[in-house]
Amino acid sequence: MNQAASRIFLCGSNYQVGKQIGEFYKNSGSPLIRVLVEGPYISKENEHQMYGLFDEFCPGIKDEVAGFAEALDVAPEQILYYAETFLCPGCSQMAILPSISANEHTILGRNYDFKDGIEEMSIVTTKISGRNAHVASSAWIFGRGDGLNEHGLAVSQSSMGIPVTRNMPNTTRAAIKGLQFWAVIRSVLENCKNVDEAIQWTKAMPIAYNINLMVADKDSNAALIETIDGRKAVKKIDASTSEQFLYATNHVHLQDLLPYGPMALKNSVNRQNIICDTLSGKNNISTEDIKRLLSEQYPIGLNCRYYDSFFGTLRSQLIDVNEGTMSVRWGTPEGNEWHTYRVNDEPCYEMVPVKLIKEAAPFDFYEMMKIY
Repeated sequence: MNQAASRIFLCGSNYQVGKQIGEFYKNSGSPLIRVLVEGPYISKENEHQMYGLFDEFCPGIKDEVAGFAEALDVAPEQILYYAETFLCPGCSQMAILPSISANEHTILGRNYDFKDGIEEMSIVTTKISGRNAHVASSAWIFGRGDGLNEHGLAVSQSSMGIPVTRNMPNTTRAAIKGLQFWAVIRSVLENCKNVDEAIQWTKAMPIAYNINLMVADKDSNAALIETIDGRKAVKKIDASTSEQFLYATNHVHLQDLLPYGPMALKNSVNRQNIICDTLSGKNNISTEDIKRLLSEQYPIGLNCRYYDSFFGTLRSQLIDVNEGTMSVRWGTPEGNEWHTYRVNDEPCYEMVPVKLIKEAAPFDFYEMMKIY
């Protein structure tokens, strides 16, 4: 099956960027527009709290949504991003520090697994006045799924347990009022320069989504920040720690939160073990080693093809924070190439053809197991 991925450049004030996005989608004829303007969804009761959160942790987003809405001639309150952000997918991710990487750089690797047809499949370079410039995947147009900013801070995520949404089937409702992962990731990219700042920023942020957030910087620091039902725990590694890599799939990994997430998908535990078996006790891990891990088909590697079961690899990513590059390969390895992006690339719009090879998920793929 063939798809297409896009590369978009956004520059200016938040309002100007919002209008640029609106004009792009209006002219593209994308069916996603119909989904995004189905509102209104936000009640007056929640509106004040939502705007307060955005002003504190996602400054400028209101203006960006307003510009987008103007370009589409709809009310800002109708934009679905507000409803879905005020409070999904599966992924595998890892970060390795320079002491065990072949090029002595900090590397973050990740697969993003979900269903085709409801994913934007866009890489966006965003340069907004007064914010950190970044190159990242787009999520619900205004959010970000993962990325790298101008200071060398990389951010990625994997869902923890059953995804948290407003009302999608087979998901769970938020336990607290707070933000979705795509708002969290953009907020970190635009407002933080390093891992320590990202830890402090997210500690102060109300996060409604249950998330394994991974951050890494060019000063040999990495951290796994876990949140579940508003509770948070952090594991940080650096050049002085005994552990020199981190990993996360789709369940709780940190001991403090295990009582609140005692169950896991067997496939999540399997993917965790695949990462650990590949990286444990190894030195001189190359970028090609990471790409191979991301590319080999599950259960040997991490690449999944179960798109119709909401678990197909839509993109594989390798971020070299010291080099300042984010390499992306869309879809399955066959017929798709790696593309490398930097924050300071010259603006150019491009469409990348994407080939997906679909298979049926194993009958026991979504079985649960107790981990605590």
